[in-house]
Amino acid sequence: MKLQHLLFIIPFVLISCGGTKSITNRADIRKESSKKVLKKHSNSKFNQNTLSANLKVNLKVSGKSQGMNVKLRLEKDKTIWLSGSVFGFSIAKAIITPDRVSYYVKINKTYFDGDFSVINRLLGVELDFNMLQNLLLGDALFEMKAKNYDSKIDQQAHLLTPIQGNELADLLFWIHPINYKIEKQEIRAFEKHRFLSVEYKNYSEIEETFIPGTVEIVAKDSKNNAVIQLDYKAVKLNENLSFPYKIPSGYKRIKK
Repeated sequence: MKLQHLLFIIPFVLISCGGTKSITNRADIRKESSKKVLKKHSNSKFNQNTLSANLKVNLKVSGKSQGMNVKLRLEKDKTIWLSGSVFGFSIAKAIITPDRVSYYVKINKTYFDGDFSVINRLLGVELDFNMLQNLLLGDALFEMKAKNYDSKIDQQAHLLTPIQGNELADLLFWIHPINYKIEKQEIRAFEKHRFLSVEYKNYSEIEETFIPGTVEIVAKDSKNNAVIQLDYKAVKLNENLSFPYKIPSGYKRIKK
């Protein structure tokens, strides 16, 4: 896949959300069992019907930078819709459902319409819709069982690490000690020299739901290094949303 495609695609598959009322008091953190931490995290998961936000996206891939504004609309468990613009001009749209990933880029008149393989290649991780949605909303990418994880305090957060090490990959989760949302999650695939880190900053409470304000994503492999910073404004929950999407005629399809 060409670098110019990466510059437009990556912001469309790595989005989270944010708001106001920054939470900073962490002085009272105490060590808790993995069972207790995971139960509280489960209770904190995103449970609203819809979310919309205006995002400022800054992307750097292999030394080349790209900035854009992105409108995000999400209907839980059903649809993720994105529309990107630069200087007020629409440049791309994308729609993701449990069985479909589709996007088109106006600048080079190309489109993709297929499965999650395009996202999996970008991130170096096998994802489905629910896992991607969790990543976007500050929830654990993978389902975790308490018996498989140790819990300790690290960087003023609850750090969960696998009890039995895996020589192919490590899954590390830092969980916020106040709202019990994910603060950072890392996937390290040693055999393929791949690394994915998603860090959530400045959590805020909107309609009794905790949402991160800034997200920083780092994706590395033996050839590429991508860093994406997302800043969110105008977050709204539980509104009636539409998801207009139609691939323009005359666009060239991008193969897998």
